[in-house]
Amino acid sequence: MANDLLSSTPDTYDASSIEVLEPLEAVRLRPGMYIGGIDERAYHHLAAEIIDNSMDEAVAGHANRIEVELHADGSLTVRDNGRGIPIDPHPKFPDKSALEVIFCTLHSGGKFNGKAYETSGGLHGVGSSVVNALSDHLYVEVAKNKELYAQSFSRGKPQGPIAKIGAAPNRRGTSVTFHPDAQIFGSHHFRPSRLLRMVRSKAYLFSGVEIRWKSAIPDGDTPMEASFHFPGGLADYLSDTLEKTTTYADRPFAGKVSFQEKFQVPGSVEWAINWSPVRDGFLQSYCNTVPTPEGGTHEFGFWSAILKGIRAYGDLTKNRKAELITRDDMLAGGCALISVFIREPQFVGQTKDRLATEEATRYVELAVRDHFDNWLANDSKSA
Repeated sequence: MANDLLSSTPDTYDASSIEVLEPLEAVRLRPGMYIGGIDERAYHHLAAEIIDNSMDEAVAGHANRIEVELHADGSLTVRDNGRGIPIDPHPKFPDKSALEVIFCTLHSGGKFNGKAYETSGGLHGVGSSVVNALSDHLYVEVAKNKELYAQSFSRGKPQGPIAKIGAAPNRRGTSVTFHPDAQIFGSHHFRPSRLLRMVRSKAYLFSGVEIRWKSAIPDGDTPMEASFHFPGGLADYLSDTLEKTTTYADRPFAGKVSFQEKFQVPGSVEWAINWSPVRDGFLQSYCNTVPTPEGGTHEFGFWSAILKGIRAYGDLTKNRKAELITRDDMLAGGCALISVFIREPQFVGQTKDRLATEEATRYVELAVRDHFDNWLANDSKSA
């Protein structure tokens, strides 16, 4: 009887059952694989992808200004004064510009071999193309060689070839304007307050950039215009975050170390930490200006340096209880920020929530430990 049922089933599973999607069609069908879902967090991840491209230009030394503008229709523009996306024909696709390849082809970009960017937040060559696939409208302008070029896209498809639209003698860089697709995200929209926090944190993470914010959408106390530039980096960030909070140290333990100088490899680590008896501790970590909310190897190295330093100081001062101190003790009231820049970091997942690069543990621990020992020795009150 069972065999009769099987033989009479109208459905067949053969080669014709196997679908082959175009890459950007796959992004639209399964956006969660690329941006972690279709919720508000994923919606704002689109903004992070485009802002990170401009930040990579700044960190590489090619831009010092980024503008982020939220328009009344809910679209977002990110501009920088960097080198500008290449607009010449691509060697592998001579009938397409490099710009079109970047925005329409997964795993395309200038961040694979380390020649164009020593360190970068973009790694997999999917950020711009994924944003394009999930936007009902995306418009790119590139000012390069005193000329202005532009191209429009919709849901991942070019709406025409790249075009030269005029002279731009006093302008350089890239401008990307996009509107996430309601077919994918429903009623979600950009929240000015959330975007502003993102923009502000990026400015703290790289002292060499000024980020200008502008919004046409009111949102409580969120300013409609602002400009962020923080020469003090993470030390400024932590001081502003704690503001009037009571802390054990008058000044945070903060610093920055180049991996090139210490280990002869590209990259660096910057950190700031203080302890407070009146608030819960926190640690915000970043890799190549990308937030890593689930932590990873850089956080492990940082806390290892702090814990070993505290225990060593306890031994030095004949405090026998020091050997009983745990990482949880360090976390209690410990308010910390850590930012690493490393070449070709390994993340867990496309949304880069957790750093998995093993070498980061050693580099960060050794870089921070020496400075922490000196800080404790020179500030006995805080120690």
